[in-house]
Amino acid sequence: MKKLMIMTALLAAMLMLTSCETPGESTAFSAPDFVVEQTAEVTTAGETTADEMSAEETTAGTSASETAALTTAAAESETAASASETNTAPTGNFASIAGDWYIDGDPATASIHIEPDGTFKTYYASGNLENEGTIRYESEEIGGTPVYWYMLYGRDGEHIMSFVDDGSAVKTDLYVGNGAYPHYQKFGVGGAADDGRGPGEEFAGTWSCERASLKITQISDTEFRAEIKWGSSATTHVEWDYPLTYQDGRLVCSGKCTKTVVEYASADAEPEKTVEYTNGSGEFVMQGAGVVWNDLTEHSGDDMVFLKTQPE
Repeated sequence: MKKLMIMTALLAAMLMLTSCETPGESTAFSAPDFVVEQTAEVTTAGETTADEMSAEETTAGTSASETAALTTAAAESETAASASETNTAPTGNFASIAGDWYIDGDPATASIHIEPDGTFKTYYASGNLENEGTIRYESEEIGGTPVYWYMLYGRDGEHIMSFVDDGSAVKTDLYVGNGAYPHYQKFGVGGAADDGRGPGEEFAGTWSCERASLKITQISDTEFRAEIKWGSSATTHVEWDYPLTYQDGRLVCSGKCTKTVVEYASADAEPEKTVEYTNGSGEFVMQGAGVVWNDLTEHSGDDMVFLKTQPE
């Protein structure tokens, strides 16, 4: 009897299970569907978190990069500003003091010749060289205010003299020390000692040095001619004929000078002339109150300073 009841119960349970199934479906669908859904949700959540973290990291990285860039830009700006402040101090313009300078503008006195590169030569009134060297641009602070100087130093480094830079682009007056004597004035066009002559006109005239004579004639604004006669004996002398061009304060001849030897057999006879060359070069330079002849072909005029005997 008990066995029959047990079997009946089992049969009833099986019938109940069979009645819950739908044809064509599996009893295992529900649980796997849930797991897959949960897994998907977990995976999606993980990916979202990673993206958010990546975005945060990118934002943080960009901020750091921008901060670094701003810091670098600020440093560069500060450096540029500092450099700008440093460069506001004058550096010296030697072109503003280039030229020939005479005491009180008188060409018969001592002088200074200054080149645009800052080299200089000083001359006695006789035209003989006194000193030469280099100009340095230096400063000192007086009463809290910087004062800038043109300092002239000789070849051995000895201090020759100094001029205060007044800040002007073109200068016509130079005062030694703190406005002390001597007072130099620029000679020539644009200078306080300008006598109205054009560039190069100071060369024109007749000059002499020992047994040699020099005659310089101005032909045009830039063209000149120089004739030198140098007696070697009572019956013989040498002549140089230079066609010249005025260039940067000099009279220059490039390969066009003619040198001729002139000999007299007797006082009544015509001289015999021998042309030694027609392609010589040379130049003439003002030195103090004199003219220096630079013979660039044979150096015949080395150490010669011609002094004026009469104007043109």
